[in-house]
Amino acid sequence: MWTHSWGLQYSDNEILASKEIPECMNRLAVLITTCMAAMLLASCGSGSSESRTLLVPESYPTIQDAIDKAKPGDLVLISPGVYRESVKVNQEQIVIRGTDRNDVVLDGGDELINGFEISADSVAIENLTVKSYRQNGIVFSGALREMEGEYGIYGSESNTLDGYRVSYVTSYNNGLYGIYAFASKNGLIEHSYASGHPDSGLYVGQCRPCNVVIRASVAENNAIGYYGTNASDNVWVVESVFRGNRLGITPNSQDAEMLSPQKGATVAANLVVDNDNPDAPVIPEGFFGGGIVVGGGLSNLVTKNVVLGHSWAGIAIMSISDVLPSDNQITDNESLDNGTDLVFIGAPKDVLGNCFKGNNFSTASPQTIEQLLPCASASQLAETVQYNPLLAPPGPDYRKILAPPRQQPMPNALNAPVQIPRGEPVYPTLSALVVPANG
Repeated sequence: MWTHSWGLQYSDNEILASKEIPECMNRLAVLITTCMAAMLLASCGSGSSESRTLLVPESYPTIQDAIDKAKPGDLVLISPGVYRESVKVNQEQIVIRGTDRNDVVLDGGDELINGFEISADSVAIENLTVKSYRQNGIVFSGALREMEGEYGIYGSESNTLDGYRVSYVTSYNNGLYGIYAFASKNGLIEHSYASGHPDSGLYVGQCRPCNVVIRASVAENNAIGYYGTNASDNVWVVESVFRGNRLGITPNSQDAEMLSPQKGATVAANLVVDNDNPDAPVIPEGFFGGGIVVGGGLSNLVTKNVVLGHSWAGIAIMSISDVLPSDNQITDNESLDNGTDLVFIGAPKDVLGNCFKGNNFSTASPQTIEQLLPCASASQLAETVQYNPLLAPPGPDYRKILAPPRQQPMPNALNAPVQIPRGEPVYPTLSALVVPANG
């Protein structure tokens, strides 16, 4: 079992009193039981009148009702139950938290479009489950502000959501993406789980700089585990598990979205295993059988990962959307038991600074890849390496993927301090990251 040391860090801020909950001491004592004694002090005690705890359904019958009444600094706290609603979040600087990750469930019933649509800055979603929406479980996007405008779904380059966090969230069996951050910057996705998505479990796209950290998370049984289209600069995907998808991790450039080409991601210290699962949902024209594939990306670092059991390739660099990859470094990975462990696809003139160094591998294309594409000297590649993809088998209906097991909840969720996501996240220290155990 691979374990990690990343944990959610809390400040010394308090959950402060709500003036919208009269006589709450008596009511909460009855409805929420003695296990919430710590929260009673936070909800009904003294403190700043500018920060409140809004209880669902005790004080507000729906999540949307509470969010519509929320103000900056507030906590929307949701009790266990199934909530059949699609929630739009236009109020900035709030935290939306379930009291129980596994028993606070937003269920779209395969009819509603998105679980959470967040267009406001500095919003956090914590400790709940989102499932069975026709498109996305959770979507953060500055482009949502312009959906009716001239830019359409992709928005403009300048209208970027600023500040988001997803912690201890389970998202499964939604029609496109599990956790989706688009035209957004300054984000953190941690301790979260995504499965059963016919596009990807985790997605970050169309941002420069993205300033985002994905850590201590799991993506499995998706078409793609992590999909990073045109996600550039300060993108960190670390200490996470990507297994049983059709494709594991792919930083990539595509002309269908703005801000191509993609550049500047670090993919490090991840366990990437068996991403050739025919029983995962299928994406149209998607790759199959790859662990980590850099598609037309620039200046990405792939390091200290364990990549095992892929029928096509463990780690690969290739062009996509007519964008040639350049200056990507593949270093110090353990890539074994794959169809081909390390792959560079392209002509000698297309090497453009891509290099391989210090990896533990058995097979490569070209065979002497670290000698032909070294990191400390010029390329020696003399022959073109062709792309020979595997035929992707048909996939199942995403709605029929088995529900995941219960996931680890957020510690101390009832009285953990409110942390509003502002500014850049704390980035990992590369030297402190280690190659994970492969068991």
